[in-house]
Amino acid sequence: MPVSSSIHLTQCLSKICSVQPSSVLDIGCGFGLWGFLCRMHLDVWNGRVQPEHWQTRIDGVELFEPYIQAHQRALYSKIIIADIRDVVDSLENYELIIAGDVIEHLEKADGEAVLEKLYAKATRALIVNIPIGPGWDHPEQHGNPGELHRSQWECSDFIKHPCEIFLARMTCGDYGTFYCSPEIRVADQVESWRMAGQCAESRGDLHEALRCVRHAHQLDPGEAQTVYLLADLSLNHASTGEAISVLRTLLQTRPEYHDARYFLANMLYHTRRPGEASEEVMKLLGIPDLNEELQAKVHTLAAKLRLGGN
Repeated sequence: MPVSSSIHLTQCLSKICSVQPSSVLDIGCGFGLWGFLCRMHLDVWNGRVQPEHWQTRIDGVELFEPYIQAHQRALYSKIIIADIRDVVDSLENYELIIAGDVIEHLEKADGEAVLEKLYAKATRALIVNIPIGPGWDHPEQHGNPGELHRSQWECSDFIKHPCEIFLARMTCGDYGTFYCSPEIRVADQVESWRMAGQCAESRGDLHEALRCVRHAHQLDPGEAQTVYLLADLSLNHASTGEAISVLRTLLQTRPEYHDARYFLANMLYHTRRPGEASEEVMKLLGIPDLNEELQAKVHTLAAKLRLGGN
């Protein structure tokens, strides 16, 4: 359809207003929602009410010309009627590019190629709105063959580029907004990818969860929440070696994370590595300020290790 869900509008508008771009490209502009909202928030709200006073360049690309009516032509600076695959190379750079419900209508390889080029042409930010995972079948409608969903996308498909991820749960499944910008802090990227992993885990997609959380861990190997989640997921995925490795990497830089050391020791004990487990337990026993709950766990594990040595 020439319209989409409204569940992501507040999130996207907050980003658009923070960027305050002087040029916007709306891919798959359809009924013109983003043209209207960008014109309102970037020009009208800044006191430039009449068209002759507008300063923001807002262009659109639309595959299906019958969707374009008089109001879109009044709001947009220019509308290009074309398949994005045919014109992406010739497009100019824009401070902000919005690709709303577009790339799922392309074959996966075509969508990936278009995204790469849009990333390069968005000088300040790219916003991609897209259904995530299965359950989003969409047929041809309104005489427009472009309405058919031809590919399925996951959060990990955006792993190459710095982005913040916002996921909303809808009847059909998760709906994602990916805000991509070189200005995004690493800490925000880590949190976004970790949350994407948790969402994937909640819907039972352990493979996708691991991919997202591994990416978060690569961005910041010392972020404790990510390490704990990755270790837990790795155990569930029968990859104990990875779980042990990420905990040891964390403790090299953050030895004060005593909970992580206990987690590691317990894991080594249960994987029949009592010597290594004992080394970690001895380190914990030598710490005078352990909280009572952790201290009790450590003493219990120490007792098990002594019994194992008899």
